Formats: sequence, structure tokens, C-alpha cells
Amino acid sequence: MNEALALITLAGSALSRGQQQALRRPDLVPRVRAAISARLASVQPMLKQPSVANYLKQQKEFLADQDRPGFDESLGIATGYGLTHDEVLAYLHANILADISATAPAERDGCTSWAHCLGAGGALVVKNRDYRGEHGILQQVFLHCDPAAGARAQLCVGSLGSPGAFSSGMNAAGLAVVDTQIGTRDHGVGWLRYFLMTALLRECADVDEALAFIAAVPHAGGGSLVLGDACGTTACVELGHAQAPVITRSMTSVARTNHYLDARMASHMLSPTDDLSDSSPLRLAQVQSWLAQQRGDMDLAKAQALMSSHQDQGSICLHAPASSQTQSRTLSSVAYDTHAQTLHISNGNPCNSVWARFALRELALATEAMNGHE
Repeated sequence: MNEALALITLAGSALSRGQQQALRRPDLVPRVRAAISARLASVQPMLKQPSVANYLKQQKEFLADQDRPGFDESLGIATGYGLTHDEVLAYLHANILADISATAPAERDGCTSWAHCLGAGGALVVKNRDYRGEHGILQQVFLHCDPAAGARAQLCVGSLGSPGAFSSGMNAAGLAVVDTQIGTRDHGVGWLRYFLMTALLRECADVDEALAFIAAVPHAGGGSLVLGDACGTTACVELGHAQAPVITRSMTSVARTNHYLDARMASHMLSPTDDLSDSSPLRLAQVQSWLAQQRGDMDLAKAQALMSSHQDQGSICLHAPASSQTQSRTLSSVAYDTHAQTLHISNGNPCNSVWARFALRELALATEAMNGHE
């Protein structure tokens, strides 16, 4: 993963954009199917339980009723890769199923995320994506455009076989959102975080609109969001189900890793059993200390240096043995500039990988012009 990522453009309806994933990278279809099959195998005992089957059925019905674009995109993905819709939805709920099982997997997903208000306008929204190794080759930068629906263009980082802002994204209004995984016992029927992130980019123009959306809907629970917009507003949200979302809004900076800070949320949190969860407080403390020292405009190079840093304990840039193809590692580092509407991304560990730059405004205009001549 040392080469810069290319852009995959998905244009049209949500269903069509889902189907197009397999068409854009037919060489990776077997790898996508293998990754989804492996993830499903890891939660196979849960899938056999009637209560889990009923929960997934309720979640599918909720998705169809509350998020038709998300339903259609995930259906298109399933069709494109020759999978059933239920298989794709179960795969997307795998973290929740692992939480419900009360038997935490040996490898949990990590991530270090933060947002900082820029003095010149806008915010820098940053994330190291610590995720399963098999997703390294599946990781892509996607441009989502749906001109017929009048939707805002979205620039997203995610995985083939997964919808929309599976890891992070920014829309043409300058709203950016990234997430982190946090295990919890507080799950139920509601918005799955991956669908929620995509919906926020589709429906909201700024942080305040996104926070209002989040506060008004039920959530499946688990994880946190970090947001920033073109005005420089930042926020973080801790997500539960029975426990209402805990929202922190700021005109300076926010950060989250892989544990809840709110005491009520933390009371439902699953005890960490792996290095990623165990290092979460150390990583958060490093980021918060660094952010507190920043003065004036944030320098992208400084942000890149932070996300490339290593410690004996609590390294922000996470490596895995070369012999391991599945162990969690930092698959990428992203930095969204919400004023300039640009994405800088490393394809692999930020300390030793090529960084690429994508300009959403220019990309969206070029796509519109191309579609206008078809």
C-alpha cells in the first residue's frame, strides 16, 4: 500500500452507485467476497441465534423505512458482488454482533480522530484508520454524485463492498465526518453508524444541522463521530442506543479514540481486551495535549507528523507484522480541509506511505461537465 490511491467515481442513483463498485474494480471482486465471507465466518455462531436473526430483520426493516438511499446502495453492492442483501447487512453489523455475543474478538478496530478549527476558516478533520488488514487492498477514495436527485457530491474513504462514508467523508458544503469504533452493551434498533455518516453528508450542510439530525433519531449504538464544517465548527458525538447521544460542540478542537468519555456511556462500554482498546486513553491524551499547544493556523505537515508518530505504548501510527494479512493496522490517514474542500490521504501507514490530494469542488465540477456531454 505504498502507491497513491486513485479515485473511483460512482454516479447515479444509490442503487446504481452500489452496483458500480464491482464494475469499477472487477479485479478485486474475489477479494471483496473473501473479506465479507471471512467477517461473516467470525460471527457465524451469532447468526444462528434466533434473537440475532430477528434483530437483523428489524434493522433491515428500519433501514428500508428510514434510509431508503442506504438500503438501495447496500442492495446494489450485494447485487454487484453476487451476494445476498442479508449477507451484506450482516457483515456491516459484525461489530455489533461481536458486542452482543459478550465475547470480544481478539482484534478490535481502532482509530484516532480529531477536528481543529482553522484560523483562516474551516476546520481540519483528521483520522488514522486502524482496521483489519485485509481491507488494505479494498480501501478506496470514492466520489459519489447523484445529479438527478440534486444531492451534494461526496468524497468518501471506505472499502469496496461497503457503502458511502464507511470510514470518513466530506460533502460539497464542507461538512466532514470521521468515526471511531467503541464496543458497548447498549445496542438496539436504529441507525447503524456507517449509514448514519453517509446520511449526514447527504442531508446536512453544517455541524449544527448534523447534530440536530443525530439528536432526533434512534441509533443502533456504538462508536463515536467527529465532525467539522466550512465555518470552523467542530463536534464529537458518542453513540449509544438507550442512552441518548452525548454531544460536544466546540469552536476550537475535539478528539476521540476508542473509549467513551461520558460516564453514562462508559458504564455500558465493553472492557478492553486488546492492545488497540487498551492504548485508547494514551492516544487520546497525546492528541489532546498536542491540540492544546496549537496556535493560529494549523499546518498540514504538523498534523501529518502527529498522525505518523510512534510510542512504545499508545502509538498513533499502528504497524502490524508483515507476515499478518488480517491483523489491524493503520490503513490510511486522512485530513479533510473543510474550507478548501480538499482531502489529503496516505495509502497505508502515514509515516512511510505516499500521500495524495483530492479536491472535491474541482472533481465534482469535472464530473458534472462530463455527464452533461453524455
